[in-house]
Amino acid sequence: MSRLKTPTSTAEKAMWLLGALFTIQGFGSAITESQWGTSFGIAGILRAAGFPSWADLAIGAVGAVFLLLALYRTVRR
Repeated sequence: MSRLKTPTSTAEKAMWLLGALFTIQGFGSAITESQWGTSFGIAGILRAAGFPSWADLAIGAVGAVFLLLALYRTVRR
């Protein structure tokens, strides 16, 4: 039994990409900050601008939400 699949939309691709980017940047920067005292990427820029340290985790959480939404939309089709 074959199942017709609709092509992945640009919005879904963007959600996958942003989810991966924000998850890696947010949680990765929080880990490197706690282990080695340095941050990188988006979170590093926010730290330099004076944002609190929990902003790294917030960025990672936003990325995880994007990944979950993209997964939900993919499975729902």
